[in-house]
Amino acid sequence: MNTFIRLAVASSLTLFISPYGFAQASSQGDGVVTLGGEVVDSACGLEAVSADQTIEMDPEPIGRLLRHTIGRPQPFQLRLVNCTLSRPDPSRPGASLPDWEHLRVTFDGPSDMDGRTFALFGSSEGVALHIQDAAGEESVPGVPMALRPLVEGDMTLHYTLRLVGNGWPLAAGPHSAAVRFKLEYF
Repeated sequence: MNTFIRLAVASSLTLFISPYGFAQASSQGDGVVTLGGEVVDSACGLEAVSADQTIEMDPEPIGRLLRHTIGRPQPFQLRLVNCTLSRPDPSRPGASLPDWEHLRVTFDGPSDMDGRTFALFGSSEGVALHIQDAAGEESVPGVPMALRPLVEGDMTLHYTLRLVGNGWPLAAGPHSAAVRFKLEYF
């Protein structure tokens, strides 16, 4: 079984400009361009290779899942760069807002096992996806994880993916999952 995990940024880390509008010229030299977007405040940047990851997990034998009830760990990282704790106040030049102190990560996507794990799609059956951080905290789809201290400079957040049984009979086959993550700063 191959597992392809697509981690797509759903964060408030970067300038987001969405071309919802259109460009239309009624006569030569006239036209309208409409753009929608949002500028957000962020303590860190997200390294480009962390923002959109495709992770291919090694095949997992059904026998191993039956014996251990959990698959082999597949590590992945979110690398935050150029973190700064200070926050200038854009509405008052020369003034500051309270410093950033904490970071919170939320993973989200279709869920399985009554919302406790991430659902897999494909022809395999009986398995779901489990995400855990380096401290052992388990991610629940759509539920923010614990606050983490934010540090100046660069920092790497370490996570592990694993297949877990979801209570249904196991069937071999390929599967995939789409998991989004959101980073919030406090």
